[in-house]
Amino acid sequence: MAVPFADLEDLVKHWPDLPGELREVAETKLEEASTIIRGLYPDVDARIRAGRLDSDVVKLVVCQMVATTLQRELDASEGDDVSQQSFTAGPFTQSLSFRAREATLFLTKLHRQLLGGGGSRNRKAFMIVPGC
Repeated sequence: MAVPFADLEDLVKHWPDLPGELREVAETKLEEASTIIRGLYPDVDARIRAGRLDSDVVKLVVCQMVATTLQRELDASEGDDVSQQSFTAGPFTQSLSFRAREATLFLTKLHRQLLGGGGSRNRKAFMIVPGC
């Protein structure tokens, strides 16, 4: 396995309140996030070596991915899984929406823009006219 783009020390700089019990999981997630980035952007290492992509940008993306995921795991374990609530007094309506407890690693739109290159998708609208 290739060296992760960020280590635990980098993550703690981004998230100083990282709970001690999550540090081992965090190291694994840092490796997984780096693997995801290399899978979606196979040329990322070459672009870093060539100076076309700053390694600090990739480090930032990895740390944000892991911090977001671990924070979602913490929120779910603390029972904070209600994403929306609404109450009505009469005639007695109550509604709760729950967010998914699964805390997976993901890239945001900003992350994809920062990483650029082969992993970004062209999302322009198009139309196919049958019979033409």
